[in-house]
Amino acid sequence: MSYRTTLIAFMLLAASFVGLRQVRASAYNLPELPEPSLYGNLLIDRTSTAQGVKPVSFSHWTHRLRYTCRVCHTELEFDMAAGVTEISCDDIKDGRYCGACHDGKLAFKPEGNCKYCHNGDIGFRSEEFAEFSRHLPPDEFGNEINWSQMINRGQVQPQRYLEEEPPEATFEKELKLEAAWGRIPPAVFPHKEHNQWVDCDTCHPDLFNIKKKSTEHFSMARILKGEFCGYCHMKVAFPMNACERCHPGMRR
Repeated sequence: MSYRTTLIAFMLLAASFVGLRQVRASAYNLPELPEPSLYGNLLIDRTSTAQGVKPVSFSHWTHRLRYTCRVCHTELEFDMAAGVTEISCDDIKDGRYCGACHDGKLAFKPEGNCKYCHNGDIGFRSEEFAEFSRHLPPDEFGNEINWSQMINRGQVQPQRYLEEEPPEATFEKELKLEAAWGRIPPAVFPHKEHNQWVDCDTCHPDLFNIKKKSTEHFSMARILKGEFCGYCHMKVAFPMNACERCHPGMRR
C-alpha cells in the first residue's frame, strides 16, 4: 500500500471517530476555533491594564445585529486591527468612537456603566447567545449563523450609516478564482454579499489590486495568516474552515 493510500485511509478512519471538522482542520493546518458565542469577541487592552482597569470586552455579534461593519470601521474610523485605534474615555464622552452610539440614547452611556465594557471577560453576555441564535439560519463554523442569509430573509436589517449616507453599492459581479492547489475547485467571490457589510474601499486597493488577476502572492497560507480574505475571515466573518462557502465544488 502506498503512502498516499495509507494517508487517505487514515483520514477516513479518523473522520468516523472525531468528525470531518477536526480532520479538515488538521489536514489543512487550520487554526482551532473558539465556541460559537465567543467567535469574533475581543479583549481590548491597549492601555486599560496599564491604567489599573480591566480590559474592555467587545462582542461583534451583539453589534452587527444593529450596524454593518462600515459604520464602525469606515464612518467611526476604528482600525480593523484590535488595539490599534487610540480610544480614551474622554473621546467616548465627546461622542467619538464608541461614544457615537453610547450616548444614553442609542445605547447605554459610559458614565456609571464601566463594568459593561471594562470587565476583562471575553465571554461577557455569552449566556444570551443560545437564545439569540435559536431561530436564525445555521452555518457550520464561526458563530454558526449565516449572517448573509439573515439579511436576505429580512431577519436583520443593520444600519449602513449613522450620519454620512454612503452611495449605494450596485456592483454585483461574481468572480471565479482558480485555485493554485491541484484538485481544488475554483473559489467564487460574490460582490453583492460583501457589499451588504462593507464599502469597496475596505478591500480596494489596499488588500486587493482593482485590476483583474494582478494581486500577487494570493495564497491560502497567507490568507490564514490574516492577509487578503483573512483580513476579516477567521476573525469575524465566517472562518476558512467552511471550505465549501468559497470553493462550492469541494466535496466532503
